[in-house]
Amino acid sequence: MKKEKLTHLHFYWSNFQRAPTAVSVAPILNNATFYGAVTINDDTLTLGPDPDNSTSVGKARGLYHFPSNTTSFVYEMIYSFAFTYGDYNGSSLSLLGSVFPSLSGTASELTVAGGTGVFRFARGYAVLKFASGDPKRSLLVNELDVYVSHY
Repeated sequence: MKKEKLTHLHFYWSNFQRAPTAVSVAPILNNATFYGAVTINDDTLTLGPDPDNSTSVGKARGLYHFPSNTTSFVYEMIYSFAFTYGDYNGSSLSLLGSVFPSLSGTASELTVAGGTGVFRFARGYAVLKFASGDPKRSLLVNELDVYVSHY
């Protein structure tokens, strides 16, 4: 049996809030909280914060939705991070959890719920933090630190 190890991954997630990488599939029912909105994404993961000048390491594919009809602004996300570069090429991680958006640098934690390839039997957590944005491009860049136990 292989020995369990802990791997730390650090990368950036460029999230364009418009087509073709983001498609809204359900309408907003409450403009104050975005309640009801569901968006499907196919975003890029990079080594650096600049999506145009950084090495791509994979794709973030999944969805996020806004389940709260109260005054709190929170969304739930379910994503598969498919790696296409380096030692983790062909492997993936499944992440999910609640995100409390903050442009002030406050981080949210996500659960690593599993993986494939190198990350079979994965478990752990990820820290997601806003890194930068470009309103003209409808772009949000998030920084991720992922701590994953696997065999």
